[in-house]
Order: sequence, then structure tokens, then C-alpha cells
Amino acid sequence: MSLAVLSLGSNIGDRAKNLNAALKELSQKARVIKTSQFYETKPYGFHLQPDFLNCAAILETSLKPEELLHELKEVEKKLGRVEVEKWHERTIDIDIIFYDSLVYNSPGLQIPHPDMQYREFVLKPIAEISPDFVHPELGKTVSVLLSELARMPYVDAVKTALGDFYIAVLGDTIFETAFHKLNGRRERNSFLDSVKEEFNRYFTGEKVEFKEFSLDYKRVTKFHKKVYIYLRKNITWGKTITYGELAGKVGCNRGARAVGNAMARNPFPIIVPCHRVLKSGNKLGGFGGGEEWKKYLLNLEGVDI
Repeated sequence: MSLAVLSLGSNIGDRAKNLNAALKELSQKARVIKTSQFYETKPYGFHLQPDFLNCAAILETSLKPEELLHELKEVEKKLGRVEVEKWHERTIDIDIIFYDSLVYNSPGLQIPHPDMQYREFVLKPIAEISPDFVHPELGKTVSVLLSELARMPYVDAVKTALGDFYIAVLGDTIFETAFHKLNGRRERNSFLDSVKEEFNRYFTGEKVEFKEFSLDYKRVTKFHKKVYIYLRKNITWGKTITYGELAGKVGCNRGARAVGNAMARNPFPIIVPCHRVLKSGNKLGGFGGGEEWKKYLLNLEGVDI
């Protein structure tokens, strides 16, 4: 027999009734050892929907992971769940978070759940019924993971002509921006909303410099910080500078190569405008987002390359 830890949620109809019905159905398929109380939670990922009611349950089961997943899908279907877009509203949602201390990956199932450490609506109920369970990959207890959420950045993305652009904030500072997916909390955050609004303006061609936002420089070297501050202050919309010129401006005797390293490691693309740094002869040079992104951003700002 194995122990499976499940997360349950509902935000359509009588949410408590839906959760209780799901727990009753589960008890017909396995032995429900523990259940948490119900928690009112905010939407995650997609925010324009009703609040959720969530809980956790520990099951003792002889079912293998894929068999258990199949049974959970059957319960969801029986209780009226229909397939919708990711993170959208649902009558009932049941996820496998842990299965003993198993690490399991298949096309339709990952255990432990890959995003559970970013989700308060998952961690808080589990911490109530199994606070000392150790995440088999992260090596931390559920209670520790819950305590670390306060230091976890909030993440979201804005749509652009070239795909999603990701933003992460921590407190009232920008933690990171990226052309690739960032991990973090996905609940709504008012500061992140304000940053997204400015990026949406920028990507529609408005002259936005982002100078009102503070950056989290804790993870960068003193030299890189000096380069980034210079770029933000001086190389504004429509301007460009060469790697060599930038090295001279920041007093770097190691030249363009050191500046290029700072550009490659820039954790704040666009806000720190490394796309405005070019090779001699108006050549693009390297860029974390790739040549297509660099051309796109420069053209957006009226710079012909």
C-alpha cells in the first residue's frame, strides 16, 4: 500500500459541496486517512474568475500512480468537470502532489507536482495534515516550503508579437525579466500589475523607460550593476551605444568583452536596455533573447538595423 497526498479545489457552484462530494467519491476508491479544513484562496494564473475553496487529503491506496490518476479523472468527470483552458474555473480539480517519496515523470503525470512549491493553496492545506513530509527532490519539508513562500517572487507574462515576455517581482522591486518562462507565484499582485501595464504600453510602441521601478541587484556583481545603472540612465529610447564605447563610459579596462559578459548575464532585459548595445558598424551583436528579439525591440523604438 502507498500513501498519496492530493490537492483538491473548486470555484464553480457550491464549492464546499463539490469538495465533500469529491472526498466521498475518493473514499470509495481508497482509504482517506486525513483531510484538511477548507481554505478560501485567490485564483492562480488566470485571475478573472471566482475565488477557490481548497483542501488536501492523504489516501492509502494500492493503485499505481497512473491508475490513481485515471480514477481521479473519473471522479472529476462524474462531478461535472469539463475541460477548459489552463488555470481557468472548474467544478472540481484533483491533483496528485506526492505519492510516497516517489519521483515520477510521464507525458501526463509528474510527481511531485512540479509547481507545488509556488502554490500557497497547495502548501497550506498539506502543511496542516502533513507538515513534516519531505519533498523528495527539494529536500525540504512542506512547512519549510510554506514558510519560504514569503520570499518567492510573483510571476506573470505579457503578450508580444514574438511571444510571451516574463516578469518577476519581489516586494516593490523587479526581481527578473526574461524571454523565457520564469518560475514563481502566480496569484495576483498589485505591484506586478503596474509593471505589466507599463510593459503593455511599451510593446504597443509607447515611449516607456521604466525608470520609476527599482531593481533587485543583490544577485549581480558590482561591475555589472555599474553597467546596468549607466545604461538605464543614459542610453534611452532611440539611442544606441557600442560595446567599446560602453566599456569606456563605465571605466572598464577589460574592454568590450567584459561589457559583453554583463549583457549576457543581464537579469533585467528591456528595463536594462542591453538591446541598445551594438557592435561597431551598427552590427547587432549577441543578445539573450536572440537576434529576432533584438531587431524587434530596436525597430519598436525607431532604430533601423
